[in-house]
Amino acid sequence: MLLNKQEDMHIHCNYNDHSDFDLTASNIIRVAEEKKLTRIAITEHVRKSSDWTEKYLEDVNSQIPKSRVKILLGFEAKILQDGEIDCPEEYLCKNYFIIASFHTKYPKEQWYSSLIEAIKNPFVNVIGHLAPEIGFSLTDSEIEKLGNLLIEHHKIVEINSKYVRPPIQFINIFKSQGVSFHLGSDAHSLKDIGDFNRINHLINLIEK
Repeated sequence: MLLNKQEDMHIHCNYNDHSDFDLTASNIIRVAEEKKLTRIAITEHVRKSSDWTEKYLEDVNSQIPKSRVKILLGFEAKILQDGEIDCPEEYLCKNYFIIASFHTKYPKEQWYSSLIEAIKNPFVNVIGHLAPEIGFSLTDSEIEKLGNLLIEHHKIVEINSKYVRPPIQFINIFKSQGVSFHLGSDAHSLKDIGDFNRINHLINLIEK
């Protein structure tokens, strides 16, 4: 399969406490246009307790009519220990683009069962920067089970440039099963938008 390098499906902005201050919605769109991207997803980190979400949505929505780039608007939410995702429920009932990712370390059994529940979640679109934690690995059959669930529940696996994930073992098995992939820079700065140089070897592996 071919991956579209003119799409960046995981970009943050300055509504979190660790992105560059100039990573505003208007600057993201400007840089995406300069880099000739055709589609982007702005997916800020969110928690159920986040109190800035409406301002963030208003900010990005105000820029969409001015953009020559197609914009998907949504959130990146962490996968919790029970497999739920840390996102306010009102945004799981609308047409927002949702990336579910691990941001807390769990033992293997809990990690695996939580991931399965996140894959089954009908409001999740993408599994972000997927990889096992340091200290455990997955067997081929365990990965194959995940691949079957990803296909069954129409989930996309992100090829993440920031963390250089998923591992090659995952990609080889998922590719053989027909799992869908797309590219995400996981940008926390303007220079990172649309930059996939760190994952060229993973892109080549998928496309060969």
